[in-house]
Amino acid sequence: MLSIDIGSRKVCVIEGLYQNDKVIVQNFGEIEYKNEVTINGEITDRSTLSFIINEIIKTNHMKSNKVIFTFNSSDIITREFKLPDIKPQSLSLLVKSEMGRIIGSESDYIIDYIINSEKIDKLLPVTAYAVPISMVESYFTISKELKLMPLALDIHANSISKLFSKAKINNSPQEDGNIIVADIGYSKISFHGFTNGICRFNRTETSPLQEYMREVGNIIRKDITTEDMMKFDFTPDVEWENQILFDVSKYFISRVADEILRYIQYVTINSASKAVAKVYICGGITLIKGFDLSLSNALKISVETIQSVDKVEIPKNCNMSKICNAVGALIRVWKVRVWCKRS
Repeated sequence: MLSIDIGSRKVCVIEGLYQNDKVIVQNFGEIEYKNEVTINGEITDRSTLSFIINEIIKTNHMKSNKVIFTFNSSDIITREFKLPDIKPQSLSLLVKSEMGRIIGSESDYIIDYIINSEKIDKLLPVTAYAVPISMVESYFTISKELKLMPLALDIHANSISKLFSKAKINNSPQEDGNIIVADIGYSKISFHGFTNGICRFNRTETSPLQEYMREVGNIIRKDITTEDMMKFDFTPDVEWENQILFDVSKYFISRVADEILRYIQYVTINSASKAVAKVYICGGITLIKGFDLSLSNALKISVETIQSVDKVEIPKNCNMSKICNAVGALIRVWKVRVWCKRS
């Protein structure tokens, strides 16, 4: 099966399967593009995106014809409810009714939900999602153009929740307490808070990375890619030859740290455990040398780049930090009913 993670600046495709509570990644590939082909999850250049995905599939000799897409958008409406433990069909109708009160009309959205954990006080903790139907249809269309069979549409919040729930990250179990996973993308930073191994919140903010890469490009007078930035060294106390570039980079680190600090404070206010044990970071930019160390220094808390998850097997030449969303999407098929009707 293929899992395709659509970002605002990059497409990541993995080929793999989920069996016996484990994801096995057999193949992977990614392409970063100069001009955005999606804006806030909406596909704006379908022909280019289709070409890029096809190139990844062909170049990496991927054979699967079934596909799951995962993406992120601030237009996705998310709400948490505690609802009666009733039959799935009745629960689905109840969720739609509750979401209908919030969004006004269901006609422009696809609504689905997940049950987060065991019953609490005889009620089910439910997270409901409303995705604009125009987005659903655009991903359905591109799958058909690629001659792939669309099985599901997932969103980053759900992918990350599935991937890290009760998981060992970098060989460390999630013990009693809180951790934060920060997925740092080109246009968005997504924050995911876990308490005792269960995802308790997902929030998305504007990423300072886009502005930072533009500023770096202006300083060195060329368009900058993530690959270019891998040549940087953010290790604390390392001297930079270009003082202007150093100052801009230092400011970027402080902005990322400030965003993370906001959610550290949020967790400590809203959790019985008044501390965050660790912050994990993922996304291509987090692979810059010393990036995690600089954030640790700024936050005065342990920050680690995600390198392994115990429920995932990946090829030796693959980096876990780059494929988290695509991997998580394979764990559970979140069916989009409009796809099922049209397939």
